[in-house]
Amino acid sequence: MVFIVSVVVSCSHDRNKHKRGTNESTTYHTPVPELSQEQQSAFDALNTLQTSTDQMNRLYSTFANIDQPFYPVDTSFTITQSELLTFMKQFVSKHCQNVSEDVQDELAKASVLAQEEYTVLYCNSESGDQIYANGLPMSGTWVMPNVLGRRDVIMVW
Repeated sequence: MVFIVSVVVSCSHDRNKHKRGTNESTTYHTPVPELSQEQQSAFDALNTLQTSTDQMNRLYSTFANIDQPFYPVDTSFTITQSELLTFMKQFVSKHCQNVSEDVQDELAKASVLAQEEYTVLYCNSESGDQIYANGLPMSGTWVMPNVLGRRDVIMVW
């Protein structure tokens, strides 16, 4: 009888110890830095643009740093916030025609405010080499990975 009681007590004691360990480990996490108002405005604008394109999936976001279906990339380049604004205005003008020009301009300006520089992974949908004598390509797919460590932004030209 004493043996049975001691086994039951020891098992319940181990189970409680395991629960405490689980609770302690689940409360620990790496804090996510809060977004500035400007950064949050950029994500809000990107969300609005995502639902405002004339065709679905022209501009969208995914989790950061995941393999995209159009990989491997053909090349990559880095652009500044002001350069991205120029491209974003052209993209929005071309693919969000059901939105007024004033709103297009406002959303394009806000959408680039997340970072000072962006890495762009370029995926060409056409085979063959292309020469970019007239600047960066406005075709294929642009992936801006790991924007603020939170999302990948995809633009399908």
